Amino acid sequence: MAYNSSTTIDDSRSGYSTQNSTFYSKRTPVPLPPNTSLNITTFISSRPHKTSTAFIDASNGRHLSYSDLWSSVDSLSFSLSSIYGVRKGHVILILSPNSLSFPIICLSVMSLGALITTTNPLNTSREIAKQVADSNPYLAFTTPELAHKLAGCKTPVVLIGDNSRNEKLSGLNVITTLDEMMMNKGGEKVVMMKERVCQNDDAALLYSSGTTGASKG
Repeated sequence: MAYNSSTTIDDSRSGYSTQNSTFYSKRTPVPLPPNTSLNITTFISSRPHKTSTAFIDASNGRHLSYSDLWSSVDSLSFSLSSIYGVRKGHVILILSPNSLSFPIICLSVMSLGALITTTNPLNTSREIAKQVADSNPYLAFTTPELAHKLAGCKTPVVLIGDNSRNEKLSGLNVITTLDEMMMNKGGEKVVMMKERVCQNDDAALLYSSGTTGASKG
């Protein structure tokens, strides 16, 4: 967590403050935008970019341009809010390895004021079920290869990618795919539907790795 000038750091080695019992980053604080009504997705999308490429998938060399990124974010945001009823405060779970879909999902969810919670693909079904029970996600995004780890959970599932390998999806409530959601073009409509999302609103519900016990949110 970043600290401000009014925060007293008692232990320079750990960054711990007895003022509020919080550990802070020892890095130099990054100044936040003065407009507290500016949400993270709007802030990032409004920044000037030196290149046209936003992300590169090192595993296959695929590129995602900034124009395609924001077009995909707008489409997914529209689907999430207008078709599937995602609202501010809802928790959306992602069970997936790193991919170009990851930032699209995160930015779309956070633009609506909903929270992202990620779970490690290496976690067992039991560990994931515990996180699902604790975080109570409204929707879950996962790949066909990892979908079996959500079997038995009642959370509606959105598949990332196709199921060309015919992975078994029994015990799952699969409602659609990410590709299908991004085909919906909402554009200006989603802007009108969004609830106000501010700089200090919660954006993520993160869990520990569980190395000293069960994962903790």
